[in-house]
Amino acid sequence: MKKIKEIASKYNVSEETVSSLLAGLKLSGGRQVQFNIPELGGMGQWQGGMVMIGDMFNNALKAKVAELCAELVPLSQTMAEEEKAAAPKKSKTDKKAEQEYSSPAFSGSQNGSKYAYFAAENVLVVELEQDGKITKYSTKGFPLTGVQQSQDNGGRSLSFTYPGGTVTVKDLKKIK
Repeated sequence: MKKIKEIASKYNVSEETVSSLLAGLKLSGGRQVQFNIPELGGMGQWQGGMVMIGDMFNNALKAKVAELCAELVPLSQTMAEEEKAAAPKKSKTDKKAEQEYSSPAFSGSQNGSKYAYFAAENVLVVELEQDGKITKYSTKGFPLTGVQQSQDNGGRSLSFTYPGGTVTVKDLKKIK
């Protein structure tokens, strides 16, 4: 893509770095991205202008990451909208949730589960991919801001971030 090449050249980073950031931003609708890219200081994240990188005292690199991500946000949102318009059939989670709730604040899949978070309703909907079982959870008191990679032994736990830290699905109350 020509735009990726232009942005990589502008910020003096590889096209792979730009593509990786763009893919992560696209998944979150341009709200956040987590990465592990050596030329950007290793492990890091960007969220609405807040930047954390492994090379934490390199303020010039932080500024570069912030500017790069800010420039990629509109492109990621455009790409996400185009993919949504061309998307194939929806999962049970998406169909059921669309009937009951507003648009999800975020959605995705991890560890054999699909999830959608509806901030306005304080509801997290989870679908287990192996059997299609859908479970709803109340997020009251836990305004979710993102998903966290799970590193538990079983690899099946969903964890989410909120302003107070981390909450797992096991910590949330099921809705009947």
